[in-house]
Amino acid sequence: MSSSAPFARAAAYRGPENMSLEEFPIPEIGDDELLLEVIMCGVDGSELAMYRGAFDYVNERVPVIFGDEIIGRVAQIGPVAAERRGLAVGDRVIVEARWPCNEGCHACDRGQYYLCERRGLKNGYGTLSAKEPPHLWGGYSTHTFVPPEALVYSVPDDLSDRTALIAGSPFANGIRWADATDVPVGGHIAVIGPGPQGLSCALAAIATGRRATLIGLEADAERLKLAAEFGATTFVTSRDNSPEAIVQAAADIVAQHGDVDGVIEVSGSPAGKALAMNLVRVLGTVVSSASPNPSTQPFDWRLLMWKEITLKGRLSHPHTVETAFERARELRDRGIDLGDWITHVFPLDEVADAIRTAAYQTEERPIKVALDPRA
Repeated sequence: MSSSAPFARAAAYRGPENMSLEEFPIPEIGDDELLLEVIMCGVDGSELAMYRGAFDYVNERVPVIFGDEIIGRVAQIGPVAAERRGLAVGDRVIVEARWPCNEGCHACDRGQYYLCERRGLKNGYGTLSAKEPPHLWGGYSTHTFVPPEALVYSVPDDLSDRTALIAGSPFANGIRWADATDVPVGGHIAVIGPGPQGLSCALAAIATGRRATLIGLEADAERLKLAAEFGATTFVTSRDNSPEAIVQAAADIVAQHGDVDGVIEVSGSPAGKALAMNLVRVLGTVVSSASPNPSTQPFDWRLLMWKEITLKGRLSHPHTVETAFERARELRDRGIDLGDWITHVFPLDEVADAIRTAAYQTEERPIKVALDPRA
């Protein structure tokens, strides 16, 4: 098969704070493969760090097309893929960032294909080198290639592009991470870090009958306001990261909002990790889903023992996308549209501005930033 356009246009990472608009050839699509025209791609926190050059393995793979939160329309599809997936040209789909090896590895057999022992955590959309054919391994592009192993989900007709994009990644994460706290209905979950992931965790908790407190800084006022609108309580903490200040912040949160049964830490900061351990109640659970860079930091193992805290790491959202679509529809019918979280949309040729805006490096204070490669 051949595409009507001979080249895809993409924003390629070439090194720290260096993005280049480039053309890559449209590949020939095999019988069990797809080519997507990208409708929209989210800008997420990992890409902000990658743009700064924080990950050596990414720097060694340049050029890299960022973008793993992808909603697209089927532009080409092989006959085997069409029959197996029940898709046709023109259908809207979400693709997951990682896919299973289907070769019986320990992680994939247990359902966590993001940790596939054969493909590895670092191989998927937004991290593979664009040197590797067929080149189109990210959503910061007009087109994305989909191999047979990739996980693809039809977007329900009644969900908008923006709603489906948020549901298919950040909110799917939030569902899994909130459930990982094991906090029952009526229990209290605190979320540290009010970015799109933190908002998603708080909303996922509330949507399933738990209370949520979202914790951020003064600069996060708009995001905290949004959380309050969908029913979360909020707390503004200071930038004082001294041990004494962190202990006091934990005490103030409990005094204002009650004991915390589970904490989800998504700020990725050493102070956020310390606050989580101090904040959770005895026999509670802390879910860590973001890490500082470098990832090593002081850790108070005494709190883990003295409070018998259950500490869990959670990565992404295996097997959660379809549940997220259903809950997004239920929330929309109650007047909460996840698509409204996308407050800033940029074309590909303004990708650096999009990343800086998402990183709070401009005067803008977005909820969620996305790219529209068609613009």
